[in-house]
Amino acid sequence: MPNSLVFPQIILRPAVRMRQASWMIVAAFLMALVMTTLLTGCNDQASTAQVHGLPDFSGLVAANDDSVVNVRAIVPLSAISDNGDGVKTPSANDKHLDEFFRQFFGFNGQTPPSGDAPNAAPPAKPESSSGSGFILSSDGYILTNEHVVDGASEVFVRLLDGREFRAKVQGSDLAGDIALLKIDAKDLHPVKLGNSDEVKPGQWAVAIGSPFGFDHSVTAGVISAKGRSLPGEAGQRYVPFLQTDVAINPGSSGGPLFNVNGEVVGINSQIFTESGGYNGLSFAIPINYAMQVVDQLKRFGKVERGFLGVQIQSVDRAMASALGLDRPTGALITGFMAASPAEKSDLQPGDVILSANGEPITESSDLPQVIGILAPDTEVKLRVLTQGKQHTVVVRLGTLPSHAPAQIQSMKSHDLIINDYGLLLTEESHQIRIKAVEPNGPAAKAGLSAQDILLTFNQHPLDSLEAAQQAFNTAKKDEPNAVLIRRGDQQHFLSLSTQPD
Repeated sequence: MPNSLVFPQIILRPAVRMRQASWMIVAAFLMALVMTTLLTGCNDQASTAQVHGLPDFSGLVAANDDSVVNVRAIVPLSAISDNGDGVKTPSANDKHLDEFFRQFFGFNGQTPPSGDAPNAAPPAKPESSSGSGFILSSDGYILTNEHVVDGASEVFVRLLDGREFRAKVQGSDLAGDIALLKIDAKDLHPVKLGNSDEVKPGQWAVAIGSPFGFDHSVTAGVISAKGRSLPGEAGQRYVPFLQTDVAINPGSSGGPLFNVNGEVVGINSQIFTESGGYNGLSFAIPINYAMQVVDQLKRFGKVERGFLGVQIQSVDRAMASALGLDRPTGALITGFMAASPAEKSDLQPGDVILSANGEPITESSDLPQVIGILAPDTEVKLRVLTQGKQHTVVVRLGTLPSHAPAQIQSMKSHDLIINDYGLLLTEESHQIRIKAVEPNGPAAKAGLSAQDILLTFNQHPLDSLEAAQQAFNTAKKDEPNAVLIRRGDQQHFLSLSTQPD
């Protein structure tokens, strides 16, 4: 048989064999090059993405399950009724809360029925509320939320092995929503604490707690954001919350939030919901912040925070333009608390605080968080914008009072018509009050109302009608002007223009 190349049932002639062999060599080389490129690309992608499938948290849970406890608080009925101390009961129109009160208290949130009334329910017994907590030390220190034990006459802690201990509240902090408990037990298994400052959005997080009384339930998700302030939670404006999508429900409060290394990075505290259940937004107190509170609770039994005493608001686009800022940033001072460190300093209403001790103040909510972690009597350096110029103001902080002091007027501040803006002004005791506002005029569209007190216009005090007329005559007609008003006991800025957006 003549020399030939056998290739899957094909016999090639010598000349054809040579050409085909060359083609095969080239094809093999190209195939190897393509495969090498693909494999290299896959390796690069794997090394940069660092996602290798869904994690298994079973080891983390097994190592920490006995460090998580159930916290049960016995709350007298008087502590949860509407007794005028700021604790509200639900309205008669709230069907969901009515049902809750019927199930647990025997009435619908309104005044309990009298024992002399027909078909009256028996007197309600003290309510037992349930939350979560975790062991800080082997000698019995336990951390939970303040709202878990608020108003409790007795507190009990139940461990994983079923043992239950009466707990003593060593101290609590309402502003931080943190409570430190102590039980008479030894050789407990404490959690390992992490560094919440190193937490990054997108990292995995795991919660263990007792939602709806289901002890040692495990949920997982990711860190959604850091440094959050909760809308409507003025009492906790000092807490830079971690936001997560970890499922948290009533009963989870006070439980630990772990990172993938099994370290506690937060205390599960709040959910943002309209239904009362988990809607994908959960908030945890950073553990670094919590341990600062714990240190003070152990040493003093209470927490003292630095106090600046400014009333502030956010800066929007129009206000930024009016104040000479190139973008919305900072905390805009609208007034002061009476006899506060800020009121005694060189700060003025209309100033924009841009940083505190070098920490940028991007949103107005950043300022209380920065000030709140400082001790009383600390000097804080504020970078401030005043009438378009930046400078530094040093203020020595006071001690945050338990009750907010009264706000004072920001400036020691007959009839005047301002046609361009649709305003009728009057002077009363060196104050400029709005007497009437033209419907659909520039002032009305800016949010000004009759009875508002005009305090400043573009940071110039308005203490007389002459000062008001001069200020409005020199106003930037087609650009935003910053107007500080007082409405009731609140002060805030509005942007006023003859051509409002």
